[in-house]
Amino acid sequence: MGKYSLIVIAGFVVTFGWIRANLNEVNALFSDNFLEYYDRTVSRLSATSAAQMALAALSDSLSWRAGYADLSIGDGTGWATLEDSSTDTTLDADEVRITAGGSSGESADTVEVLVSLPSVPPGVHGGVTANSTVHTLGGLIIDGRDHDLNGNLIAGTGTMGVSTKQTFDQGGSSTGGGTAAGVDYSPSDPANPAVIEENAAYDFPASPDSVFGYASGALKAMAQSGANGGQYVTDPANLTFPLSLSGVTYVELASGETWQSMDFGSSSGVLVVHNSAGNAAIKNLNSGTFKGLIIADDIEKIHATLIGAVVSLTTTPSGNCIGNGNGEIRYSSTALIQAASVAAGGGGGVTVLSWLE
Repeated sequence: MGKYSLIVIAGFVVTFGWIRANLNEVNALFSDNFLEYYDRTVSRLSATSAAQMALAALSDSLSWRAGYADLSIGDGTGWATLEDSSTDTTLDADEVRITAGGSSGESADTVEVLVSLPSVPPGVHGGVTANSTVHTLGGLIIDGRDHDLNGNLIAGTGTMGVSTKQTFDQGGSSTGGGTAAGVDYSPSDPANPAVIEENAAYDFPASPDSVFGYASGALKAMAQSGANGGQYVTDPANLTFPLSLSGVTYVELASGETWQSMDFGSSSGVLVVHNSAGNAAIKNLNSGTFKGLIIADDIEKIHATLIGAVVSLTTTPSGNCIGNGNGEIRYSSTALIQAASVAAGGGGGVTVLSWLE
């Protein structure tokens, strides 16, 4: 082998060594960059997952504030804390802030979610809220004490049994109860005056929409969308039977017409019986259970079990009483909050106002 060949070979050896050294350096840098990118991605996904888990838990229980610590999420770790107006005065009474974080290796990330909790519709002031004199007969029970979705009593958190712009006329063996200043009054005959509000001073809702503080037509549009099983009909015979209502059910009757004699089965949500003339009536609510809010121009003879509340819009009821049998109206803030959520298009949970990453 000549000396020129040796020089060439030596040059290749030196060049290869230089290339190999640089490749090793590039591989190490690439590996470091990949691991850093991987940890950043895992941290972000862990934070997002922890926020989603907190949202789901809050939707299941609106009072949940426990949060999470040291959640194992894939190759990362997550956590979440919750604040409301009791711990952060910058928040509105119906707002909750979820701060969630995730970490992996040397990387960490956070997500902040602001949500609005559904609340009892502002137009509801009692188990029965009415724009007229409320007559009761028979064994009707109106109980403004708070109840859960199964009708079990929740002590000290209820409201008026009856709140009316006119007067309360209690007859037969009907009973009325409620909560005033945190004190529960069991349904009695006569009802304790502390839980009966007559000649109420507030502005009465002018329409079903204004019970929620919504613009005109909002509830009708929600029912027409079919969200959460909602239905819109002008003839109650066109409702899905057997009757098991959910979401927003809007029955828009012709002027002066009455929907009568129904079995609610197991129904829930918001039921509206209304027309532009303000004289659509629902009568003889005979059986079954409805959990949520019923708003009608005119409502007569409740014999079913209603867990939530009733709002009667008329100033001149067509019948002689709101109930004369063995019906029950048990106020339930939980049922009303769920009704407010479906009226807003939700599924009974919370509304996300902002999501910051």
